[in-house]
Amino acid sequence: MKWKLLASSGAVIATVLAVWAFAAGDEMNVSYVAVKGELTEPQRADVYRVLIDHRQTLHDIGDVKMTLEQSPWIHRVDVRRDWPDGIVVSVLTEHPIAFWNNDAYINADGKVFTSKLVSATGLPQLFGPKDSEREVMQRYLELGSALTGSGQAVDTLTLDERGSWAFTTSRGMRVLLGKDDTMERLQRFLAVLGSGDLKARIAQVKQVDTRYSNGVAISFKDTGLDIATTDNTQRELRL
Repeated sequence: MKWKLLASSGAVIATVLAVWAFAAGDEMNVSYVAVKGELTEPQRADVYRVLIDHRQTLHDIGDVKMTLEQSPWIHRVDVRRDWPDGIVVSVLTEHPIAFWNNDAYINADGKVFTSKLVSATGLPQLFGPKDSEREVMQRYLELGSALTGSGQAVDTLTLDERGSWAFTTSRGMRVLLGKDDTMERLQRFLAVLGSGDLKARIAQVKQVDTRYSNGVAISFKDTGLDIATTDNTQRELRL
């Protein structure tokens, strides 16, 4: 068995082109495979391992695609024939957007995966019950968009078993949204956040509870006291 390795460098990340050549048997019409993608050495080695294990079916490009895409760290694989006797395999790796619960990653589509071949740090943390992955990711993206320009970002987002939402900002502020009208409540939070009275003490805010009908309750780190910012005196707490 004979191996060849070629590499071409890009502006930011080297694009690895690995060419594997092997002696073809009578039953094979594929004599080489080119693997393309922004891959780490361990990831490239894992692709080689899968190709070698399935070398008898390399002529079936659909099978090659399906087999490689079963690897949790791979997002998508494109396979095409390189006539007369080769195939080109392009590998796109998973890109984690956040940590999911305590033991996995989650991508922008809400797909949860675990793999030792993916390494990421400094990601936000998302929590949710089983089968809530897509819903939580969608809400995370909505919150991120709404918070743009506010000086805040989502550090932790939680959907509990009762369907109640809460998040912690990158500055350590906890925001309780509850179950209903969450985006309306978020807008109320942003309005209070931008008010002149609060701006001077924004670093001291510990928690903002938006679950009131027409306002929010704010808890400060230094005093532990709550103040209410409301449109009227109505103070019913809603879930």
